Amino acid sequence: GAAVPEVPEAERLFLREHPLLSPAGPGKVRCRLTGHELPCRLSELQAYTSGKKYQRLIKAAREFDYGTFEPHIVPSTKNLHQLFCKLTLRHINKLPEHVLRHVQGKRYQKALKTYEECQREGVEYVPACLRQKKQRARHPDDQTNGSRQPHRKEEFWEP
Repeated sequence: GAAVPEVPEAERLFLREHPLLSPAGPGKVRCRLTGHELPCRLSELQAYTSGKKYQRLIKAAREFDYGTFEPHIVPSTKNLHQLFCKLTLRHINKLPEHVLRHVQGKRYQKALKTYEECQREGVEYVPACLRQKKQRARHPDDQTNGSRQPHRKEEFWEP
């Protein structure tokens, strides 16, 4: 990152060692991993970087490659700390254990099989949660009221 003139020397050296921390305005530092803002004081920065959350995230970020799940699991457009699964239309926290749990789960595995079949047959893949909506949209004339029989417009109830 670019050196900001108002950052004192000790803090500047510390920020150089931690590339995920960057100056965010006068007297503030932002963590790019968590979005957390903290005062630009050496004691605060050291406490933050030695904390459990930062250590866990930095270790995960170093070791885990989210790109391996790519065309199906992509960064979320709505929340930058989450990923989005295009097969199940679900948001997943950007934590290795959460991504692995999702990818190994029944819902994802079933969706992946369906997706691969659609690719072989050359049909457009429709996620499971949208399939029912499409079927409902196909029969607009069948107006069912919950589990009751279809409602007929001709019959009018008289008191």
